[in-house]
Amino acid sequence: MSDSALLTQLAALNAAVGEFPIISGVEDGRFEELEEVKRGLDDMRLGLWGRLQGVHDSDAEAYSERFRIRRCQEICTRLSTDLDLGLMSASHPEFSDLWITLTQLAAAIQQRRKVG
Repeated sequence: MSDSALLTQLAALNAAVGEFPIISGVEDGRFEELEEVKRGLDDMRLGLWGRLQGVHDSDAEAYSERFRIRRCQEICTRLSTDLDLGLMSASHPEFSDLWITLTQLAAAIQQRRKVG
């Protein structure tokens, strides 16, 4: 595929994204629906990124797993750095939920390592 054809397809994809309806989230209790949409978009984005990186279908799942793990590491590292530098307050209310999620993730990793 030529670069211009790829750019044309990306422009069409951008236009299609612009047509998506705005979905409200937590405010009206539709959080689960919003999470499903976000998950679908993430899967689509990872698929597109994988294709652009030349990932073959047989590698797609492993690529997606590596990408998600590395992205999580990157975000956690950035949050830690921001806290260390005083750019964020540790008393931010969202950190309580993050703490619970990270604890659950750590427990899931440990459990699966024991089983596998």
